[in-house]
Amino acid sequence: MSARVWTVGELVREINATLAGYFGEVWVKGELSGVKVAASGHRYFQVKDAEGQLTCAMWAPRADRLRFKLTDGLAVLLRGTLEVYPQRGSLQLIVIEVTPQGIGELQLAFEQLKAKLEAEGLFAAERKRPLPVLPQRIGLVTSASGAAVRDVLKILARWEHLSVLLYPVRVQGKGAEGEIARALRYLGRSGLVDVVLVVRGGGSLEDLWAFNEEMVARAIAACEVPVISGVGHEVDFTIADFVADVRAATPTQAAEMVVSRLEEQHRRVDVADQRLTALFTRKLEHARLRLRGLEGARGLARLPLRVRELDQRLRRLEALPQMLRALVAGRRHRVEAATSRLYRWPVRFGAPRLRELVTARLAIGRERLHSLARRRRLELASLERALGALSPRNVLERGYSITTREGEARPLRDASQVMAGERLVTTLARGQVRSLIIGRRGEQGSLFEEEES
Repeated sequence: MSARVWTVGELVREINATLAGYFGEVWVKGELSGVKVAASGHRYFQVKDAEGQLTCAMWAPRADRLRFKLTDGLAVLLRGTLEVYPQRGSLQLIVIEVTPQGIGELQLAFEQLKAKLEAEGLFAAERKRPLPVLPQRIGLVTSASGAAVRDVLKILARWEHLSVLLYPVRVQGKGAEGEIARALRYLGRSGLVDVVLVVRGGGSLEDLWAFNEEMVARAIAACEVPVISGVGHEVDFTIADFVADVRAATPTQAAEMVVSRLEEQHRRVDVADQRLTALFTRKLEHARLRLRGLEGARGLARLPLRVRELDQRLRRLEALPQMLRALVAGRRHRVEAATSRLYRWPVRFGAPRLRELVTARLAIGRERLHSLARRRRLELASLERALGALSPRNVLERGYSITTREGEARPLRDASQVMAGERLVTTLARGQVRSLIIGRRGEQGSLFEEEES
């Protein structure tokens, strides 16, 4: 047989070489379906149209750089190379680049992230926090060299007591989103600011893209103080605008929101001050008119006479303490004289009879006390005899003993209460005996019983 015989591997390699040489890189347009993300990060899907479909694979390093998510039904333009997958023998397209059809890549990524965060509730109005009534400390997240920072500081300078803490960051380019997110986390947790302004001047969608990153959106949502977003011009909308507590059309307007609140409060204080001044002026004028009306009144004409009467009463009251002290001294003298006479009366008239009465009562008391003492001694002697008859010590003297378990105080009354091996303490009239239980009568013979012959 003259025809060449190929191995499967050889034929597949030859086909792949032919495909690469003939087709090179190809562009394919169609609609995605069956999109799957493997554990390795590779994406597998099909691209199809009305006439057919082609299996595709996009390796993780390239797929992870996409700014949008591959989803079923998305119309795309694919760039890649054709090859036969040896393990399955199927034709597939190894995708190098994916471009959305009908919508730009950045716009698609913007819409996908917006839909995701909106579904999570990050745009909900009830989540938004009101700005503080009197913000005094402002955190500013922006580039230190851009026009936005100059415009914002110029507006904030209108309120001289306002303090501004600038956290300089890059506002475009690779890595800018990480700097912005770190600035928001620091200012929110620092306790140094009342509100944070995230601002940037205008630019293209590519220039503003750092404010459309999910990292920045979640940092704004998690910030512990209210956030005002002022990114781009009035026609520009970013994801940061939707998540922020307040959206300003421009950086200048963001600063105006802070200063205008302070100026509004200042105006309210001025208005209140004017109202209070007018109110006190009216009250003072009313009091002045009333005083003028009372100048010719009868009651006001009698006022000097009334003052003189009150002055006389006050003079009399001033002399009252001295009069009271003299009265008290006189009464005290009379009491002392009466007391002295009362003490002398028993000595002069009643002392002998009182002495006899006291002597007789003392003799009767002593007799009664002696009789009571004799009666108590007899009762005590009777109780001592009865107690002696019941005393355990006297019982022991008659030859009895008290047996307890070692370590216990309760006496034993029944042999069945003890077990072999237990230690007992026997208390005699004089001293104690300790013993070890070998057995009870009926279980083991006594040590003192004689053996039967």
